[in-house]
Parts: sequence; C-alpha cells; structure tokens
Amino acid sequence: MVKFLAPVAAVLLLAASGCGIAPSQRPAPDIGEERHPSNAMTPSEKPEEPPPKQAPKRVAVKRSKPARRPPTLEDPRKILPGIEYGEMVRRFGPPNMRVTDSPIRTTFSYSRQKTQVQVEVQNGKVVSVAAVNTGF
Repeated sequence: MVKFLAPVAAVLLLAASGCGIAPSQRPAPDIGEERHPSNAMTPSEKPEEPPPKQAPKRVAVKRSKPARRPPTLEDPRKILPGIEYGEMVRRFGPPNMRVTDSPIRTTFSYSRQKTQVQVEVQNGKVVSVAAVNTGF
C-alpha cells in the first residue's frame, strides 16, 4: 500500500503546484476597453531623437608638483669638528654606516669614490674626522 501511495502523492503535488504542466492560454475577453497611452503596444510614430550632445564637463585636475632635485651634498672630507649631527646630515647626507661605541659616542662612516671618511660624534657634536684614501 505504501508503495502505491508515494507515487500518487507525488503526482498530486506536482499537479497542484503546476510543475511540468503548461497552463492553458485563454484569450483575453475583448470588451472594448481602451488602454492607457502608456500601456499602448503600438510603435510611436516618430523615432526617438538622440539627446543633444553636450560639451564634456571640465574636471579639475590636480597637477603634480615638479620633481624635486636631490640636494647637492658637500664632500664629507670637509666636515669640521664642532658641528651638530643634524647639520652634518643635512650638508653631507646620511652616513653609509654607523657604529655605536658607547651611549654617548658613535662613529659614522661615509664612503665616496676612492675615499672613506670616519666621523666620531659625541653628545650630538662632531668630535673628530679622519679621511682615508682607499684607492678604489
């Protein structure tokens, strides 16, 4: 009995939901109602005109600033004892190497063509400068 009820119930459910069965098309009764113009299915008599062309809108463009040239750095061999560390970096550029000797003393090194410059800074001021000709 159960084997018979399951297929019958499935067929009834499918039929009730309308799945798989095309609904019958009934013609709409012609009672002479006028349709609203917005619902009219007749093509318009004159073709639509394209919208008038407008000039493109001007958009403010943020111009980039001209590229800054790198500052011209002085020769590190001209570092004089007594100048501040900040001024040394501003004038001669950042050092290539740093070695901290103690909490108050640091040795900085500048490598340039054929020259190695050792600068000792103590308490934020240059104490000594030594230049060595490396030959390459």
